[in-house]
Amino acid sequence: MGFFKLLSSPQYERLPTNALHPKSRFTLNKSLLMYGMYGVLGISTYTAIVLWCSHFFTKKPYSYLDNFEHINNIPLVRDERHWSSSSSAVFSSLYSDSFALAVAVLGHSIRRANVSASMILPYIETQVSSKALCIAQSVGWKTHPVGLIAPPRDGEDMATPRFRDQYTKLNIWKLGEELGFNSAVYMDADTLVLRNFDELFHFPWEFGAGLDVFPTKDARGFSINFNAGVLVFRPSQSTFEDMKSKLETSNFPLAHAEQSFLNAYFGGKSVRLPFAYNANMVIKQRSRELWAELTKETRILHYTLVKPFWHNKMPEEMILTPEELQALAETTETRDGGLYREEIRLWSNAFDRMMEDQGDAINACY
Repeated sequence: MGFFKLLSSPQYERLPTNALHPKSRFTLNKSLLMYGMYGVLGISTYTAIVLWCSHFFTKKPYSYLDNFEHINNIPLVRDERHWSSSSSAVFSSLYSDSFALAVAVLGHSIRRANVSASMILPYIETQVSSKALCIAQSVGWKTHPVGLIAPPRDGEDMATPRFRDQYTKLNIWKLGEELGFNSAVYMDADTLVLRNFDELFHFPWEFGAGLDVFPTKDARGFSINFNAGVLVFRPSQSTFEDMKSKLETSNFPLAHAEQSFLNAYFGGKSVRLPFAYNANMVIKQRSRELWAELTKETRILHYTLVKPFWHNKMPEEMILTPEELQALAETTETRDGGLYREEIRLWSNAFDRMMEDQGDAINACY
């Protein structure tokens, strides 16, 4: 009796959406009817078998909730009594010449957005040429050599060889304190600043990052792990030393290098940043509607799936000429049926503005 009452009772209307579900109300009632039929056919037994198999044979994604290690003794909130707005910095990184123009465009976009912080660029001295440094310095980056931090377990299980350099990112904690900064934002070279984000320098916690996004859904439909392309952090020599001491002993998945380690290290102490501070292009693939909403307020765009300045066959020591880079960007526009054409053009326009402002200095580097 209760089942048929549920079928006949009025259903709540869903909120408006652009998704293609014009008959959602009918589908709900139909689904209820189907469940009633399945109950007669013994679907509960079938479901139990499926769930049992899923539990034992499906590999669960890594989560610090399931693999928690007590390796972080840093307080959640830093003492703000000596905080100064003049001691803030934006960090990026340069590990090969092939990303020199990308980091230059990023730097120029930071300045164009009137971000009120110093721009600090750590680089691996043995892997970056004077030409690449010249290009980066021409837009205002203050370059600092740092030592390579080798991957743990000699790089075993790494998703791609180019991730070998990524643990070097941890140097920003040490370098930031050495240079006198107590508030900082880090951005990968494949990001672009669209709007000012000075509010992040008033971030009271030790560490924050945006949720990661993947092209395909997992069983839960979301991930609690964060993406390490944009970080808000408190520079600290002691934090750096603590992280380094635990690289080899912490039990984290090695495939995605420093991102996996930082997820393990900060775990439940990390603060989630809104997607506007790390607009991962995978979001557009997953939800055009969400992406359209994000573009109204996006501060930092992250070129995760397509890079208008780089392709995976480029030698690490290669620096494209401005003309070669423009040609590559135009080709990239056609990727994935032109899905990311608008975002690629945002980057190309940013490159054009940089060349208008700093073209003479950049061309002189060649």
